[in-house]
Amino acid sequence: MPALEVNSVPSSAEFPAAPEKLASIIEASVKDAASDDLGACTESILVELNKASSAHKFVVSLTKVAFPDSEDFDLSIDSNIGGSWNKVKDGAYSYSVETETGARILATVVWISK
Repeated sequence: MPALEVNSVPSSAEFPAAPEKLASIIEASVKDAASDDLGACTESILVELNKASSAHKFVVSLTKVAFPDSEDFDLSIDSNIGGSWNKVKDGAYSYSVETETGARILATVVWISK
């Protein structure tokens, strides 16, 4: 499985940055902050998103999934996010980054036009 993988395409026509830019913001923030410090990663992503667009409000959700070393485990994660918004101007984007320790950081960015 690749270390970095796109999970979704932005869900609106008016997004704050190109999908590649959103992915690079998430990747850089996870690498720059200690991957165990999700608060610092979240704050770093928000700072960069606010630089990328002053026309949107942002919500960032990070989930860390660490896999045990043993092969005897059963891991199943389901997640869904929804909102009531303007489908043309508002949207969401999800992305997954593998950390150096083998854990995964699942990031979701939600934006709402001001």
